[in-house]
Amino acid sequence: MSARALFENRSGRVIALFRAILVGVFLIAVWIEPVATHASLDRGKVLLGLYLLVSVGAVVVAWRSWWFDQRLARIMLALDVLVFVASVFVTEAANADFTSPFLALFALAILSATLRWDWRMAALTGLAATGLFLLAGSLTWHLGLPIDLYRFGRRALYMMALLLVLVWFGLQRRDPHVAPLDLATAEGEGQADRWADLRWQALDYAMAVTGARRGVLAWSEAEEPWLDLHEVAPGDRQLRRLGPDALPGWDEGHDEVCLFDAPRQRKLIRDSDNLPRALPLRARLVLASHYGIAEGLALPLSCVSGFGVIVLGEITGPGQDFVTLGEIIAREVSNAFNRVAVLQFEREALLARTRGAIARDLHDSVAQSLAGACFRLEALRRNPRTQPAAGEELLAIREALRCEQERVRRLIDTLRSPSGAPDQRDLAPDLETSAQDAAMHWSTRVSLDLAEGLVVPGWYSHELQQLVREAVANAARHGHAGLINVRLARHGHGLALDIADDGSGFDAATRTRQPWSIRERVAALGGTLDVASGLDGTRLAIRLPARSEGPHR
Repeated sequence: MSARALFENRSGRVIALFRAILVGVFLIAVWIEPVATHASLDRGKVLLGLYLLVSVGAVVVAWRSWWFDQRLARIMLALDVLVFVASVFVTEAANADFTSPFLALFALAILSATLRWDWRMAALTGLAATGLFLLAGSLTWHLGLPIDLYRFGRRALYMMALLLVLVWFGLQRRDPHVAPLDLATAEGEGQADRWADLRWQALDYAMAVTGARRGVLAWSEAEEPWLDLHEVAPGDRQLRRLGPDALPGWDEGHDEVCLFDAPRQRKLIRDSDNLPRALPLRARLVLASHYGIAEGLALPLSCVSGFGVIVLGEITGPGQDFVTLGEIIAREVSNAFNRVAVLQFEREALLARTRGAIARDLHDSVAQSLAGACFRLEALRRNPRTQPAAGEELLAIREALRCEQERVRRLIDTLRSPSGAPDQRDLAPDLETSAQDAAMHWSTRVSLDLAEGLVVPGWYSHELQQLVREAVANAARHGHAGLINVRLARHGHGLALDIADDGSGFDAATRTRQPWSIRERVAALGGTLDVASGLDGTRLAIRLPARSEGPHR
């Protein structure tokens, strides 16, 4: 393991090691003190010697047990303060230097740079101050001025040691840096296989960040009863799917990130104030026990598509920092799952809207045109007296079908290449053509009152043409209307499209009898539809906003 891996995200180890180094440096400085006859210095040597033994013991504890390292943290902090005061008193009082402010000012400069900027500025500040201190001492000695070289060297050594400690604390005061999880989805896979691959990526990510050699991810979909178990061990990867009751209680005790030691019933968490707390482990961790992971890190996961747990084992030297690290990993994985789920929902919604839009277009064009052709052919069959004019009628039907064939071709071309630049259309001529074509299909008459100069995007014109076609077809086919009035006018910042007929009407209160295709198309355009129907006909009042983007299909 590299030196960085030994200390990264392991503040307990670093604090213990720096404490031992500083106490050792202090003891060496006192031991070689030129004025070694003062009794207080002897007491200081004894005090520092004992404290050095305690510090070395704290290093061993930090290396071997995250539980005791956390439990002893407050005791060691109090001991640090007491020993500092006592050692300074017994070592500095003899030299009348007890009130020297140089270390306090040096620490203040570094801490200020850390809080205002970052660890880089703190390091530059500390190096500059140490360099200036050495330069001033060298000039003093070179000029022959009085200087205590022992005390000068001791202070320089203290400054460098203190600089290392404070810069490291500046590095650690932020949350641990964790690379973002960018899940890669493979095209062409089924939904189940795609999500299984994403969970493998998430488990590999968590193991890579923490350095764990074993990992388990349990996942339950929100709408499925199954439990998927992903396991990674040295040289082995397994995926199993269990039934609903195969592993009861697998998610119990996993409501928060925790570092756990199951055999000793210990856990380390962060409380509501984001402070580490060492607590007894009361709940049995079923998932960890099932896979034989006695000590490790448990991460709860939750997203819109389901919930799960990651258990990481065989982590070298974990400590309190791993709880914070685990929270970041859990948040990153959950957010990544949410992003994929939202993209999947959007894709499915877009597909559903596209299917609905195509269905409406086919219903309002091809289906209605074919129905109109059948209507006219049936009229020819039932009325033999029209036989002399049958040829002309058949030619008209053929021409109508040819026009509809052209519209179908344009629809197919649009679906194949939808990225073309949007065109601008004059709405009045387009609606006039569509209304006349529909009237010809259904052997009825239309009266048009269309506002001039309404230039709209091509897609918008297409939508309104489909509305008119469907309205004319419904009036002729279901209401047996002989005359249909179509009026288009500006309405505020939008458009008003009113279509009225003299047909037999229908019960407008019955929603199932209302024109569903027209209602859906108007809703997709963000407009409103009011239907009034009676024995004297039907009136559709459509209000549409002015839009530049496509319909919400």
